[in-house]
Amino acid sequence: MGETKPELKLAGFIKQKNQDVCVSPGGFDPEEEVMTEGILREARDFYGKEFTERTISINIRSQMSSLAKNFDTLYERTIAEAQNLHVRCPKMVLGEVYMIPVKEYDPAVMDEKKIQFLDSIGAAEKYIKSFQAINGRVDYTKEEYKYERVCLLIVDFQQTPAKIYNTSDELKEAGLIPIDSMIDFSELSWNKFVPDLLKIYKERFS
Repeated sequence: MGETKPELKLAGFIKQKNQDVCVSPGGFDPEEEVMTEGILREARDFYGKEFTERTISINIRSQMSSLAKNFDTLYERTIAEAQNLHVRCPKMVLGEVYMIPVKEYDPAVMDEKKIQFLDSIGAAEKYIKSFQAINGRVDYTKEEYKYERVCLLIVDFQQTPAKIYNTSDELKEAGLIPIDSMIDFSELSWNKFVPDLLKIYKERFS
């Protein structure tokens, strides 16, 4: 029997990794190849560089508690994911969806199957500034660490239905960022995420 193709496992410059969401190119078939560069030299790439580069890949992550804990490590990992694929496939269109709560869940009662929220509001401004710094990769010849588009979902789970913030004004009214903040949150909103990814893809692979 032949070796089973690992679903959604795309090869970058450093590693092969299962991706959360992939949109594969229509009318473009994968071609298995043996890699010839870097750490993965002589490894089998079941999809091939050309197919991989034309695949839209979207990572989905969330952090529901301890927003300040290990932030640097999580942020570095997010950057590394983009760099891994962009170094090998510069034109590849990458997206990142990251969700954080307005108020963190209290992990102390989770083992008791209870849902409680901490009084402190999460570090929304820190997350916004951090993800703005890796959002909006336009020139595919540089800034491999960036994503073509990032969506930061800031959600208030205490409301029914849950409230998703899409603008800076909404965040200011809720007291999540300073009233005099110059942050433009719209570039990280869900409303622009998919349309922007598709627009960038069309420009590169029309």
